Amino acid sequence: MATTGGDERDRSEALSALGHALGGRSEAVASSIAERWRASGGFDGTTQADALQSEIERFTMLATNAVAHYLITGDPPTREESLALSEPGRAPADDRLSLAGLTKLYLFWRDAAELAVRQEADRLKCTASVVGEAVSIVRSGADGSLVAMAKQFDLAFGELRAQLAEEQARLGFLALHDPLTGLPNRALLIEQMARALGASARLNAQVAVLYLDIDHFKSVNDLAGHSVGDQLLIWVATRLQQLVRPGDTAARLGGDEFVILCEDLRGGSDGAAALATRIGDALAEPVEIGGRTLTATASIGVAVASPGDDPGVVLSHADGAMYVAKQRGRARYELYTGAD
Repeated sequence: MATTGGDERDRSEALSALGHALGGRSEAVASSIAERWRASGGFDGTTQADALQSEIERFTMLATNAVAHYLITGDPPTREESLALSEPGRAPADDRLSLAGLTKLYLFWRDAAELAVRQEADRLKCTASVVGEAVSIVRSGADGSLVAMAKQFDLAFGELRAQLAEEQARLGFLALHDPLTGLPNRALLIEQMARALGASARLNAQVAVLYLDIDHFKSVNDLAGHSVGDQLLIWVATRLQQLVRPGDTAARLGGDEFVILCEDLRGGSDGAAALATRIGDALAEPVEIGGRTLTATASIGVAVASPGDDPGVVLSHADGAMYVAKQRGRARYELYTGAD
């Protein structure tokens, strides 16, 4: 088919014929790109070579057909087609392909598509101006796809960084908090105790530790099940957070053991005893969980620290006082006096 190049209708018909011819070769173009990629060592060391080859062939066929459609109709790719063409930009962020490798693939496609256009133009006897326009469209399509791919890569990489930051924050939280209740764990409690005890020496303030053990908690697990037991522990954690003063810390050490760290304590042992009484009364209130009415009475040990005390020692004193409370009947508190 010959064209004079001066007639717009002849030009459009020539580009359309060239587009149809290019579309008919989209599968062959895709295969040639996959073969060239294989020859360049692109699949070496890849554990999913077949899946990668299938993906390469899919997006290169899509790119070729998009150019063919433009040659036929003059219509640019739709938004959906543009997104599909840029989708491979997510591959480096997903660790399926390097960014350099993906860029090389786009260039392979540009070369293969341009070669197919020139071959079909020669077969159709298109004029030089039509060939030049078609080649320009192929190159513009490749350049546009590369830009879109780069934007998709930036987007995917940004999402990946956000996910990593979120995961790091989650792991950091879990390192210092109880996964069931969200309360500080032993490590964070000891850290906060050390800070509070250091501050108490400078500020002439008192610090107290309340060590709580839920009475007969094993019976709840045995009779109602661990799910109900977990819900009861979550309820206890919530109540403790509601009962402590702002600036104090409620922590869970594991099992059914909780600790309250009271900073800047007013009233010394009397103030700590008043808090222990308030907590014991509040936890003894019946609560409906899993269709059962439960109570969570607690044995509480109280230790008032002195400036310079070791956090582990203070915690041990409160723990010892808690065991005395259990021995004396449970659902009560005991103060550590140093004589127990």
